[in-house]
Amino acid sequence: MLTDPTSPYSAHSSSNNSQERAREELIRQGLPLVRRMAFRMARRLPPNVDVNDLIGAGTEGLLKAVQYYDAERYPQFEPYAKTRIRGAILDELRANDSLTRYGRSRMAEITNTIKELQHRLGRQPAEDEIAAKMGIPLEQYQRLTGDLMRGPTLQGLSSVAADDAESGTATPDVVLLDSDLKRRLAEAMGKLTERTQQVLALYYQEECTQSEIGQILGVTESRVCQILGEATARLRAMLDENSNASDRPGKSRAARG
Repeated sequence: MLTDPTSPYSAHSSSNNSQERAREELIRQGLPLVRRMAFRMARRLPPNVDVNDLIGAGTEGLLKAVQYYDAERYPQFEPYAKTRIRGAILDELRANDSLTRYGRSRMAEITNTIKELQHRLGRQPAEDEIAAKMGIPLEQYQRLTGDLMRGPTLQGLSSVAADDAESGTATPDVVLLDSDLKRRLAEAMGKLTERTQQVLALYYQEECTQSEIGQILGVTESRVCQILGEATARLRAMLDENSNASDRPGKSRAARG
């Protein structure tokens, strides 16, 4: 039996087909984006992270982006999809984070020790001073700070704000938060040694791998990993200290005055 093209059933079927074609087109456009983002993020991660796992997670994020995409609310699909894709990849990384609870406890101990020493000394403490305060050999301290690179790194400090800003959905408070965080990060980085700043610039701005940085600076890849890990701990300590200082009643009253 032939279907009357003027019937409601025919119109409904045509609408469904049109929507399905639109979804397929968005997926087709988004798949290269998934691969680009996965490979770009993989360059900043330890070599044990499989980029195919990131691509798989990113693809799931893309499918959810297609499912919930509202063209009236988000005129452009790509910025909206990037937020979903990046979020899915970050969720995959968090789910497979290899740091144990004990490891996380030691990482927090390093950050707190750095905060205590820089407050007492009025400067950035040396590696051997941090190790001595923790009561461990310098070599063990360096291994621990190298392990920091298996946990959340600097890009995680502002990933949420960056995602919202890039998607065009950021609220004014998120934009201000992101701007303030970047300012405080820049100030904190300026207090690190010149060599550490160079490693950070090569890793986060030039997007060099740890192996490439080692070749440029003439050090081992494990040493680069350790420098990056310790820089993360030092920056977190300085950011925490700045946040605590800004919350002190005396400073707040002075600022208002």
